[in-house]
Amino acid sequence: MRLAIWSTTTPRQNSTHEELFRRQLDEIELAERIGIDQIWFYEHHLNPSAPVPSPNLLIAAAAQRTGRIRFASMVNILPFRNPLLVAEEAALLDNLTGGRLDMGIGRGLRPPEFDAFDIDQQRSREMFLEAFDVIRRVWADEEFEHRGRYWTVRKNGPLAPPLVQKPHPPFLVSAQSEDSLRWAAQYDIPFAQIDSVVEQARRDQALYREVQIAHGHKPAPRLYLMREIYVGESDRQARAEARPYLLQYWELWNRYTQFTDGGRLPDSYDFWRRQAPMLHAMDFDQIVANDIVILGSPETVAETIVRIAGQLELMGLAMIFKLGAMPYDTVEHSMRLFGEEVVPRIRHLLDGDCDGNPATASPALQPA
Repeated sequence: MRLAIWSTTTPRQNSTHEELFRRQLDEIELAERIGIDQIWFYEHHLNPSAPVPSPNLLIAAAAQRTGRIRFASMVNILPFRNPLLVAEEAALLDNLTGGRLDMGIGRGLRPPEFDAFDIDQQRSREMFLEAFDVIRRVWADEEFEHRGRYWTVRKNGPLAPPLVQKPHPPFLVSAQSEDSLRWAAQYDIPFAQIDSVVEQARRDQALYREVQIAHGHKPAPRLYLMREIYVGESDRQARAEARPYLLQYWELWNRYTQFTDGGRLPDSYDFWRRQAPMLHAMDFDQIVANDIVILGSPETVAETIVRIAGQLELMGLAMIFKLGAMPYDTVEHSMRLFGEEVVPRIRHLLDGDCDGNPATASPALQPA
């Protein structure tokens, strides 16, 4: 099982954006020191609570301050950009990171962002699929002319710079709807799920495995389960310290519920029409009881991770340490406790595969 951090970017009161990004890069250095395997950045547009229009720029900056940890966008929103540019930027990042890039891709979710780019969100899946095909052809270094429904690309020269990872950086996708799961499994691409309850994730994992095998791939774990996390000195302290910031962060689902109630999410986002109101209706105790968040003393956090891993075949656990506008020092203390006192307690999950066998080359590090 791999350990990832989804590094969120939420402004704090009485702090500048310069400070925000500097501390975020400091946290990534800390993540490498405590044994985290991967860092993910999100992409959002015209969103003051998540001011990251380019996860790729953050990857480029963070790569210069680290030497081992891998990076991914979670995600590059493919409908918003020409796929040739996406493929070329990824090739540059593959070089800047020294081959430590995972290529996270998705079709986007927030209606205001599609409005800003004047893109019909109902067509996002078609645009995603077309862009994915173009990116793979660019990476294969073919010379070709693509005349699709949404983009025209004429590649009449070599990919420059060339990729470091061969045949290409591994893909990673956010997938929670049945269509997205089936598509990811067809290509044996690892998939991440945010705030899925364990029963949902188990069901989706079974569907993925069925399609994975049907397309000739070796059955193997591909699920990254995403969880908000806070480690305190005791269970009581962790709950008290995390509660106000977790509820602030959880307001995310109220925002998505507003989109669903207002009929702004197209039919192809039916999963989120159902999921967002369900998550928003949960109170703090229900969120914790359902293991949708992980918080407590190091012992409790480790027990929760072991319990979740015992119910699912996880390729990785993707953690969100920064809950809302939680103070920087509080986040870093939680991270240090995780590295010093939680990681040793879950070492058996990290040193072996899902069957308890010794670790071998992880599929997460191999091209999809």
